[in-house]
Amino acid sequence: MDGTMAELQARLDQLLKEAARIAVALDRADGTVVGIPHYSVIEARAHELGRRLSRTVQARHMGELASHATRSVKCPECGTRCEVVPRSRSVTSIDGPLDFDEPMGHCPRCRRGFFPPPGGAGP
Repeated sequence: MDGTMAELQARLDQLLKEAARIAVALDRADGTVVGIPHYSVIEARAHELGRRLSRTVQARHMGELASHATRSVKCPECGTRCEVVPRSRSVTSIDGPLDFDEPMGHCPRCRRGFFPPPGGAGP
């Protein structure tokens, strides 16, 4: 692992520990965890934080993909050159609901929207 990778991994580990500390403090503050909880409560809270992190990571990945999308593509139906704009999309992943921007083309000739394939923009 090179220096940058090691630094990023160390930073991630630090942030995960801080997130865990804050999550435990929030669980105590809002009364979700009182006294000495059964381990199943601790595990359930940890899984919820993990699902929340998963949704955040998924949205981030999708946002980065959308930011690298081409600005125009050919309509798959008629071949007209169409503008591609980010469109908010809500999905339900295995970890729950999330929103992200997704590139979408709209053909004024066909009067239809389409999602351009990654890397399939063409000239």
